[in-house]
Amino acid sequence: MDENKYDDLIGKIYDAAVMPELWPVFLEQLSDAFGSKGTVLYLVDFASRSATCRSDEISFLQSVRTDPETVLSYDRYYSKVNVWLENSRDLPEGKLITTDRLFPVRELIKTEWYNDWLKPQDYFHAMIGHLLKQDTLAVRLSIFRAKRQPFSADETILLARLVPHLRRSCMIHKKFSEFQRVLATNTDLLNRLPVGLVLFDKCGQAVFVNHMAETLSRSSDGFCLNAAGRCLTGNANQTRALRRLIGNASEQGQGNAMSLHRYASNRPRPLSAIAVPLQSRPLPFAGSEPSVALFICDPDIPFDLDGNLLTQCYGLSPVEAKLATALLRGQTPSDYAKTRGISNNTVKSQLKQVLAKTGTHRQSELIQLLMTGFGMLASPGEAALTKD
Repeated sequence: MDENKYDDLIGKIYDAAVMPELWPVFLEQLSDAFGSKGTVLYLVDFASRSATCRSDEISFLQSVRTDPETVLSYDRYYSKVNVWLENSRDLPEGKLITTDRLFPVRELIKTEWYNDWLKPQDYFHAMIGHLLKQDTLAVRLSIFRAKRQPFSADETILLARLVPHLRRSCMIHKKFSEFQRVLATNTDLLNRLPVGLVLFDKCGQAVFVNHMAETLSRSSDGFCLNAAGRCLTGNANQTRALRRLIGNASEQGQGNAMSLHRYASNRPRPLSAIAVPLQSRPLPFAGSEPSVALFICDPDIPFDLDGNLLTQCYGLSPVEAKLATALLRGQTPSDYAKTRGISNNTVKSQLKQVLAKTGTHRQSELIQLLMTGFGMLASPGEAALTKD
């Protein structure tokens, strides 16, 4: 392999670390370089003699030049009869071995492993390496060749030069995937907030918008974002004031709040906007970082709370939990009585039980308790935002 091809192969290894869809591209190129009839990057559990080659869009477990059904058959059965597997159990991380050193060739041709799995694919020789090992688990690379193509010593040396890069790439991929999963979890949590949240960079451009903020922006009633991700309100003066609020939070670390009046509907109560500065140390080439969190609350959107949480936490009956969540949504006891078709005295009796079980004495205390204890778990009510 000339230096240009070698360098290109190294580049593909590291490209795949952060772009998982390129693992098959790399494995194809590796197969070309070593004349492989099939190349597989898979996970082995030596404790159970099981393996998985199943892949998805974000995994480095991949196979090329191998029929998918054949891969599945290995996962389901043939890993258990793979005579190379047990003999390579103690192969150290980062080391390579050719299969003729694992099991005698004259004995291989008598095995179920060869006759039922290797032979139908014209596989006979393989070079195997463990890229990562932890306890009984190993990330394993296998490069298969036909009977007339044994691996030479030079080829083993060449692949050995690639293995440290492959190991690093798999570790980078693992860390990158962990970060992405944490980021996805954090995003999911922010999207569950019952208030709008927009994160702005130091230039006043939105870098994250949660679901509630997207809903408020789509209504264009008091708050929205333009195509450039900058905030707009119902009129020019208010827009300048909100942008100044965000700028002060970013540049001076000053949190503040303002009301956003709604001119496009007949809703009398304004939105509330609270700008909170975030610690941010932007670095060159690192991309935009959040500098300000803007929380936007719409008083006309009621909260819905899963009554089961109140039952589990305070021992409320299902009927009492329904009353508590109705009060949280802004209903009065008399309105609730009419909605449910029950008497005011019945509602008063239920409310008395709710207050006793939650350790509160007045309806206002109950609402405060629910908001502080469960506010972040509430979701917007069924009444969707619409322009009047």
